[in-house]
Amino acid sequence: MKLFPTVRSVGLCLVALAFCVQTPALAQDVGLCISERFADQVADVVAQQDGARMIRFGDHAELVERVAQCDAVIAMAPTGLDEVLRAGPRLRWLQTASAGVERLVRFEELVASDVVLTNTKILQGPEIADHAFALLLTLTRDIRFFNKQETWNRDNHLPIIELRGKTALIIGLGGIGSQIAQRAAAFEMRVIAVDPKDIPMGRDLDYVGTPDQLDELLPQADVVFSSVPHTPASRGMLGKEQFALMKDGVYVVNVSRGAIIDTDALVAALRSGKVRAAGLDVTDPEPLPDGHPLWSMPNVVITPHIATVSDHSIERRVILFRDNIERFVNGRPLRNVIDKELGY
Repeated sequence: MKLFPTVRSVGLCLVALAFCVQTPALAQDVGLCISERFADQVADVVAQQDGARMIRFGDHAELVERVAQCDAVIAMAPTGLDEVLRAGPRLRWLQTASAGVERLVRFEELVASDVVLTNTKILQGPEIADHAFALLLTLTRDIRFFNKQETWNRDNHLPIIELRGKTALIIGLGGIGSQIAQRAAAFEMRVIAVDPKDIPMGRDLDYVGTPDQLDELLPQADVVFSSVPHTPASRGMLGKEQFALMKDGVYVVNVSRGAIIDTDALVAALRSGKVRAAGLDVTDPEPLPDGHPLWSMPNVVITPHIATVSDHSIERRVILFRDNIERFVNGRPLRNVIDKELGY
């Protein structure tokens, strides 16, 4: 009678032993290819994960050379991703330091694969929203004109207006758009938006519609902000027909991607006065070529895709990377997962 419990106990011990041996074995060789740009900032958290090892790389050639050892890649948006995927059959996770992923999801190999793609959406909202209002206020207070005069002349070029009581239309209410909404509400603007997601009403928002309602909302807007991801559905979202629907003298601010706006249609709308002024951190093409009409227009302010730059942006990225590294190694869900089919 004592034999059965003994055998059973031994059997249970063997099962437990097998489990204990197998689990670390699965996690003993988790290779993390991490760009030199971020490696020092995450080295300690990698060292704390049992079985994880960091494999540094400096450029694309080094990544291709070393990715065969890697289950994950953490980098800016890698170029030549098809080559990386072919060289890295173990790859299961790609973390990009960019919020936009249009350059990555164009690779069919990535979209069709089981590789999980994560980005830095939401994290870049504060600085980009600040930049959107910097562009807008430069125009509504005619700061560019006064700054260029280099003399004490109070005659303005653009009308000097206040934002209180004006209507802001935000296209895309994600991490950036929601931060723009907060700032617009703080200026006592009426805030409306379009977004494909069901967005709950809040104190910053007067109305949120779906993208198919854009044309009916455009005539209400005094300011149109573009903060929508670049996808096939959003490319050219603001074109000749949309500009025709806008109020005369509308302001347009684009801090997402240049391809959201038809550039030729924007130039025509600026020349006609339909669009009073435009603030652009992004353009199509990008960089904007020398001699392009937008450079010389007195009612246009252009910055070279720097809205993502701030004194805290890298800090927030690294916090996300560290968290996702721990989650990945320990089999927990990752943050900021992209739907590769939708592109955001």
